[in-house]
Amino acid sequence: MTLGELSALEGIIGGISLKNEILENEDKISRLGLSLIVILAGSFLAPLQMHSSTLAIPAIAREMGLTADIISWFTLSQVLASACFVLPAGKLSDRFGRRRMFALGLLICSIACFIGGVSFNGYMILLARGLQGIGAALIFASAVALLVSVPPQDQKVRVMGIYISVAYVGMVTGPLFGGFVIEQLNWRYVFYVPGAIFLVLTVIGFTFIKWERYGDRNTRIRLLDLSLYLGSLLQIAFGVYDATHLRGQLLLLSGVVTFAAFCWFQSTRRDPLLQVKLFTQSRTFTILGIAHFLSYVSILALPFTLTLYLQYLKGVNAQSTGMILLVQALCTAVIAPFSGTLSKYFRPRHLIFSGVGLFVVACLMLSSLGPESSIWVVVIAIALIGSSVGIMDTPIVHTSMSTVDDKLLGSASATMNGLRTMGGFIGMGLVSYLMGVHLGSATIEPSLYPQLMKVIEQFFKASVFFALLTLVLLVYGVLTRQRPLTPQH
Repeated sequence: MTLGELSALEGIIGGISLKNEILENEDKISRLGLSLIVILAGSFLAPLQMHSSTLAIPAIAREMGLTADIISWFTLSQVLASACFVLPAGKLSDRFGRRRMFALGLLICSIACFIGGVSFNGYMILLARGLQGIGAALIFASAVALLVSVPPQDQKVRVMGIYISVAYVGMVTGPLFGGFVIEQLNWRYVFYVPGAIFLVLTVIGFTFIKWERYGDRNTRIRLLDLSLYLGSLLQIAFGVYDATHLRGQLLLLSGVVTFAAFCWFQSTRRDPLLQVKLFTQSRTFTILGIAHFLSYVSILALPFTLTLYLQYLKGVNAQSTGMILLVQALCTAVIAPFSGTLSKYFRPRHLIFSGVGLFVVACLMLSSLGPESSIWVVVIAIALIGSSVGIMDTPIVHTSMSTVDDKLLGSASATMNGLRTMGGFIGMGLVSYLMGVHLGSATIEPSLYPQLMKVIEQFFKASVFFALLTLVLLVYGVLTRQRPLTPQH
């Protein structure tokens, strides 16, 4: 072979290699785009389906004749199921693949929606809500880890801001969607429509997306660990529900002791269900994680509580209630994408303090609500809450995750989501307890509206306490810090 022929051959081979590289890069880009679309769509739909069905509570209660105690479990069952499965979901995503678990979560949510749509009694509705919680746990336990590992390094903060914006738009757009569907069609379509979209996303996730992300594939889920964890949460939930009686108080105490024993036991495990070392090795993760937990005691119970206030006490129809609650989502959607950009000019702790400050003001406003209060008080308060979430959540999540080793991203993502879910669990447990005290097993009727107002007033006063506690914790963290609350990498 002559030198010219060799050069020509090298040129052909080089051209083929270059073409293959370009095609490979294009494939990576297309898979990245499709991946982000599926992740963001699932993260949008998961809260939308839960909160849209929350808005349907009065319509479902009227049709099925549900009592106050069943209504209180309507959201508590979903939050409890999510709390029970969020930590196992993180382990499963690390071992079997984050994309696979994310797609499985989509499938479970689809099944839950169709069960809810065909329900003919309260127990079927509670089953559907429980499955929604399990599916959401799988989705959110995998989503943050995927968004930390899939996008290019220079896009991670921006994508995280978009993710938080999309998730909260889904959370509060749910009532708007639910209100429209209930007024124009029937409450059952609140389940059917998201169920069909979840099914489409499931097919895409399992069939057309070939990427996969793993954490520690050698991780294990032990039956003893899982039993202690689930047992403690179930005891706490049923204890809160029956806390007005001695048996409920004993069950609650037993649940708290069991959970404390579970946490201690996990600190001795090599491969624990709860990564206690995330808290013991990172002071930043601990402080921000607890702050995340405390703030969500109020945030996740807010749509449920305000739905009762607006529809029962203020006589607002479902569609108008959804439009009012949409204000929170719009504020979050506008601000959250810019939170990453703001972090270039302001320290994370400044953004976090600003967000928590707005949150405290909003809780104080809601604690002053009464039967004759103007709806504008609700609008302004939830606008402040939406703004506070948009400002503080991105720096909280990004700063916390930045202190974690790459192999523990799945567990860290599940832990942060678990703290958020546990906050909602405590918040809904508190609402359930208050409804049990003031309403019992009665059907909510106009004669019981004063008692319902007491439930709402006491919950929002408790929200003020938790908001102030969050602020105090952050002040303590800054005053005693050894390093600023900034990412390590």
